[in-house]
Amino acid sequence: MATFVAKISSMGLKKYKLGELIEVTRGATLSGQYYSTEGELIRLTLGNFNMNGGGWKTNTSKDDLYFTGNVKEEFILNKGDIITPLTEQSLGLLGTTARIPEGGKYIQSQDVALVKCKEDMIDENFCYYLISSNLVRQQLSAAAQQTKIRHTSPDKIKDCTVWIPELPTQEKIGRILTDLDSKIQLNRELNQNLPQPDHSLKVAVIRLAA
Repeated sequence: MATFVAKISSMGLKKYKLGELIEVTRGATLSGQYYSTEGELIRLTLGNFNMNGGGWKTNTSKDDLYFTGNVKEEFILNKGDIITPLTEQSLGLLGTTARIPEGGKYIQSQDVALVKCKEDMIDENFCYYLISSNLVRQQLSAAAQQTKIRHTSPDKIKDCTVWIPELPTQEKIGRILTDLDSKIQLNRELNQNLPQPDHSLKVAVIRLAA
């Protein structure tokens, strides 16, 4: 352990709890009586998380995704907001991250957590990949409630331990992986047979070092 700590220190990484770096909030409880096949606002579901590599996915498994009831403004998300699931409907879902593709359209529901970065502590792009890294996902899996469908919570997410570099290095890593994901997505649209991107933070550090 001492050798490991020394190695971390030499790399310039500092140890934090995620709660020191981000705010995590649960979404609204939405009554099923207001679900609809048409409307202006769409409720987020676990089907909006891409299990194959992470990222946003349009949910095509339901036809009643619109919500016509009253919703507090705080639960209507902005473009680029980072979300992560609180319920593991499929094995491995916890720790997946996605970004909201369009502002003023999507409602944060109770199974979805909103992640807000403390800007003086952690870069938003870096945070997106950090939460979906094996380091965090393994901790979430270990702490999840052991039921048939497992659950986590904002507090359990914030309790995860991470090691991160200084903010300028975070920003560089975040830009590299964001640009890489954009290129992969563009290529995938041209060739559906391309492999999914790897969102591991370990891969990000290796790419930066190279």
